[in-house]
This record gives sequence, C-alpha cells and structure tokens, in this order.
Amino acid sequence: MKKIIISVAAIAVVGLVAPKFTGAGINEGLDNFIANVNTAPGYTATIESRETSWFSSAAVVKVGIDPAMFADLDLAPSDMQNFEELSANINVTAQHGPFLTLNGLGLGLSAWKAEVDESVLREYLSYADDERFYSVAGQVSLFGGLSFEDTMPKFTVIAQDGGDEAITVSGWNGKGTASSSGATYAGATDLVTVSADGVTFEMKSMSLKSSIEGDWTAAMKGDFYNSTSQFGITSISLDMPMLDTKASLDKLIVDVKTEKSEDGKLMDMDINYAVESIEAPTFSGRDLIVKSEINNLERAFFKAYQEASANPAQMEQAMADIIETKLLPQLQASPEFNLTEMSGKVADGNFSGKIMTKVTGVNSLPEPLEDPAFWASKTVVDSKLTLDKAMALWVGEQVVISQIQADPNAAGMTNEEIKAIAAEQVEGMIGMFAQQGMITVNADGEYEMTFTMQDGQAMLNGKPMPLPF
Repeated sequence: MKKIIISVAAIAVVGLVAPKFTGAGINEGLDNFIANVNTAPGYTATIESRETSWFSSAAVVKVGIDPAMFADLDLAPSDMQNFEELSANINVTAQHGPFLTLNGLGLGLSAWKAEVDESVLREYLSYADDERFYSVAGQVSLFGGLSFEDTMPKFTVIAQDGGDEAITVSGWNGKGTASSSGATYAGATDLVTVSADGVTFEMKSMSLKSSIEGDWTAAMKGDFYNSTSQFGITSISLDMPMLDTKASLDKLIVDVKTEKSEDGKLMDMDINYAVESIEAPTFSGRDLIVKSEINNLERAFFKAYQEASANPAQMEQAMADIIETKLLPQLQASPEFNLTEMSGKVADGNFSGKIMTKVTGVNSLPEPLEDPAFWASKTVVDSKLTLDKAMALWVGEQVVISQIQADPNAAGMTNEEIKAIAAEQVEGMIGMFAQQGMITVNADGEYEMTFTMQDGQAMLNGKPMPLPF
C-alpha cells in the first residue's frame, strides 16, 4: 500500500512540477526560434505578446520580410509599403505535459500549435472560412523528440484588376521530426492548375523530402551541415491553343546532398537532376540526367555570399568586399565544380558527357584579378562529350538554323525552308569539324570531343591547343 501511495505521489509531482519546467523549455525554444529567424538574412521576427501559466503557454509572434533589403533600390513609397506589409502574426499555443490533450490524447513534455491569423492573405487568396492559411501542430515526447504536422488548405488566387486568370492549389500536407541528432521533413501538394486567357497549366504531385544531421538550425545560421533532400514533380502540362503550342514534362526529380568536413570548415554539395521525358514544339527529350558537384566550399565565403544574396540593393558592394576579404581562403581550399554525368536522348539521338573543373595552387590573387593567364595556370579541366550520329546531326542542324535566322537576307524564309537548308548543310559541316580535328569518331561511329587543361596547357582531342592569351 505504501508503495502505491509513493508511486501515486511521484506521478502527482511529475504531473504538477514538470509542466512548469516544460513551459520554461517552450519559452526558451521560442526565444531560440526568434533568434534563428533574425539571424537568417532577409527575415525578421519579434514576440508581440506572451503569457505563461502552470499548464499552458501562449504567444503571438510576428514574422516578416526585412524591408531594409530593398531600402537602396529607390522604390516609390507605395512599393516600400508593400514590403513592410509582408508579415504575418503567428499565434502559438502550448500545453505542458506530461498529460496532453491539445492535439489529441497522449503523454509527453508538451503539445503545441502555431497558426497564422485567420485574415492572412484573404485579400489575395480564397480559402475556407474555417481554415487558417498555414498551421503546424506538434508534440515533444517524454524523451525530448519533436514530431509535427503542417498544413495549408486548398486555395484559389483571386484575380486582380479585372483579370480572368484562375489559379488553384490543392493545399499542402507535411510531417516532420526533430531531435538532438537531426531533423526530417516530408510534404506534398497534389495539384496546381492555372487557367488564363489562352493558357492552361497543370502540375501534379509536387513533393519534398529532406533530412539534416545534428543541429537543424545550422542552415538558417549559414553554417555547414550534412543533409539529403529530394524535390519531385510527377507531371507538368502546358497548353496555349492560340499559339498552337503544347509542352509536357514527366517525372522530374532533383536530389541534393551536402556533406561537411570533420572540422566543419568545408562542405561538398551534390545536385542531381533527372527527367523521364519532356516534349515541346522544338525539343523532345527522354531519360535526361545531369549530376553536378560543388566541392570544397569554404564556410566564411559561403556565409558571406548567402548574406549578400539576401540584400540585392547592396549586392555589388558586398561582392567587392567578399572578393577582397573572403575569396582567397575559398580558392586556397581548391574548389571544384563538376558535371560528373550528362546523358539522355534528344530527338532520335543519344548523348553523354562530363566536365570536371578544379582551381588549385592559389597562394595569392593576381593583379589585375581578371588576368586570364593566371587563372588558366591554376585551373584543371577534364571534359568529354559523346554524341551518336543522330544526335550530332540534330545539334549541327540547330547550329545551322540559328546561323541562318541571324542572317538578314533570310528574313523572308519560312521555318520549313530554313530547316531544309540546314539539313543539307549539316553533314558537310560535321565532316569539316572532323577534318579539322575539332571532333573525332570512335570505333562505334560516335562523335567525341575531349578537352583537358593543366598547368596552363590545353589539349583538344589529345592534341595541343593554343590559348588566346
């Protein structure tokens, strides 16, 4: 009996005392959130009001775009007013655990909900009267792990100035987690449609998945981090009957990965694109892949560039400062920009290739900075492009067509006439390039072009190539 009484007393103590400590944690977390937002270039956040009691907390947070970003653009006062109004109040409600009912029955340190004001964007968007344009609800477990869900309702853009365009978004639903070891998020919208005078557009199933290791606020602070993310669209279609134009895209996938060095001073970034098919009036492609790398990004340079990008009005001066104070450490880190794979099918042909570039051995900046001989001596290039015959003919035809269209004497020619002339000339042009050594033919009958450069010495298809400086 005594054990039962002690156990009940312990539970009572936890139930009564833990909420107060949890409430303090919520307020500390809210303060950290405000600090992180204000650290991110271009954004502002303030706590307009806050109330804390034993079992609950509430606050109103104002989040917006920093109008100072546009102060030097010489905009009219009315335009500046628009930027100042790009803000919203977020109403935060929290319940302190361990017994939770705010987002359903459960046990945990806290449950919370954040919703924008019910009036947000109603001047421009139409959505259900009982909905908020954005809301997020979550719970902190007894072990400190965070889980949450966020939503946006289905909405339609209200046509302005008597326009007849109709833009509808089916809404957004997402789920995420966060803890001391990292964070994850996945969200999606099913359908986006646009209908206007002579134009219809439809996008199906846009989704985002991401994860980050360690401190999930690192990205907001401009610090380096390990992460993976994937952005996808199932299909896009565009129809403009008045221009007799149709275009479509199927299965776009963009994968992004970041990986920092052990000391956190450098970061590598992979960005890979894949498209199953794309159809347009003058272009048809299938199984298109582009894989890129940006390696050895230096932290101070990266952070300074992020901050400069968030303030376009002062971008020119900021870039001058970056070149003067941050460029050399970045170059000393031997940055790389690589296209490790380019491949696909265009029209009836196939192509593949790579471009690997690296800047190395820079100990000081040249004077003048634009000295081409200096940069050629510090740049390493290894590239190769392979086209089958059908692809080579298609590329050559596009080049000839552009040349004819630029000739004033061809102004009266139809597209069909221009294309016919290009088709007659293209094989002779490719043969001339092969004779000049600009392209080679491999054992499979494919056309190849290789270009390498190191220590200021360039090679085209294995033969020395003089540089124009």
